[in-house]
Amino acid sequence: MKKTIYSIASVLLLMTSCELEQVTYNEINPDIFPQSASDVEALVNASVYYVFQPWSIFNPAAGYQTTSEMVTDYAENSWGWTTVYNTYEANDWHIDDPGRCVYTNWVKYLSSMILAEDRIKDVDIPEDLMARYMAEIKCGKGFLAYIMYDMYGPIPIPDLETLKNPVAQIIVPRLSEEAMQEFIETNLIQAAEDLPYTYEEADYGRFTKGLAKTLLMKLYMMTGRWDDAETVGREIVFDDPMYPYELVQDYNSLFSLSGERNSEVIYSSVAKAGIITHQYIAHVLPSDYPTAGDITKWGGFKISWPVYWTFEEGDKRLDRIIAEYTTEGGVTHNYDNDRPLGPGSGVLYYGAVPLKYDLSSGTVGTECEIDMPIYRYADVLTLLAEAIVRNGDAVTQEAVDLLNQVRTTHGGLTAYTLSDLSTVTVFLDKLLEERGHEFYYEGIRRSDLIRHGKFIEAAQSKAQWAGQTQDAIDKIATFTDGRYKYERFPIPTSVINEGKGIITQNPGF
Repeated sequence: MKKTIYSIASVLLLMTSCELEQVTYNEINPDIFPQSASDVEALVNASVYYVFQPWSIFNPAAGYQTTSEMVTDYAENSWGWTTVYNTYEANDWHIDDPGRCVYTNWVKYLSSMILAEDRIKDVDIPEDLMARYMAEIKCGKGFLAYIMYDMYGPIPIPDLETLKNPVAQIIVPRLSEEAMQEFIETNLIQAAEDLPYTYEEADYGRFTKGLAKTLLMKLYMMTGRWDDAETVGREIVFDDPMYPYELVQDYNSLFSLSGERNSEVIYSSVAKAGIITHQYIAHVLPSDYPTAGDITKWGGFKISWPVYWTFEEGDKRLDRIIAEYTTEGGVTHNYDNDRPLGPGSGVLYYGAVPLKYDLSSGTVGTECEIDMPIYRYADVLTLLAEAIVRNGDAVTQEAVDLLNQVRTTHGGLTAYTLSDLSTVTVFLDKLLEERGHEFYYEGIRRSDLIRHGKFIEAAQSKAQWAGQTQDAIDKIATFTDGRYKYERFPIPTSVINEGKGIITQNPGF
């Protein structure tokens, strides 16, 4: 994909994001473009893949993963914005700021994908190639819709005829829960039929059958369809030998330049120096952390101390979580030294440093070129273990073995026995903890907590530890229309205003 996608991306860099939407999608003359296989590929790259880049919806500053993570028990922010990240209230910068809001920045690309699907359908290219490009568009629609559904619930999704008649200015209402789920499921199922298991090296990073099925499994887990989730998980893990996935032995290599394109990653957001990079390391490293070379250090994001203390001694995933360091000037930062200093002075007041990505190579200044793993085989293994237990309402040796694959391989920890996890409640609690340790700062924790019914409990515990008022702690548990208010983000105020009463707000906001 570095070869394929970046050729179009280099052109897109010449436009602003607003111009990109107008020039690329709304002003294309279908009589002259697309007409060839290369035209179709360029349109698919621009309309589908652009949104899933490290500087787009997966931007560490305020993208899907970070925004999701910051409202959980795992994440803190040394810049004093933690309260802002955690309130979810309208007018917060990550809710309504057009430069940072996930919804306002990226939901429009669903329309671009729907239009691209229509514009390529009659181009004269080989049938198998057309099927693959159509599948990539469908996977992109399902992928983006899943992200939006996870964060915001059902959203407005216009049909093709509405998009082809923009002068009518039709306001499209939000879909129902059932229709939103059906949109995601249908597109992912259809995509999986024609997507390949793997690509040649030059096309690395394009959507695969494994990605479509992983997203489908995650949708089923989100909506409590345990039997369907187990079926898809078994296909990926056991039933279809064409899936190429296996765990890597070295967890930390997953987040290194030398460890890219490994056997475990199901989908990576591909980065490359000078073209598309990300700023994860700049966001987490404290300014006085000793480093070699030119590395920018802003020191914002932390992993909270209460979470850090849940890791077992010897867990190899702790290797890049920095709980103590000494500056070049001889100052030692840790919990004992920094917590008493208060939030303004204690560098590690809020928590340890979730370094995650390798410092030895791949970062210059603010920019890191290490690919960002979005979905990994470890996710499928542990979700399958959970689905088996939930579906059968019993702990099985098979489920324990699946959990242990990740625990022992990546954590280097002693395997659980069936007697250790003898009840469903104990198993699910340990699995939730294990997934937290495995996927910190990968944007999975929030959906995990909600699915396990522990999101509000964790949010209140975090607020209490942070010293928030009892009123603020109680407010987190606001329950409206069958759902806790803070399980979803509010639809941006600008969207509600433009909706003129047709686009409704999430309950409680």
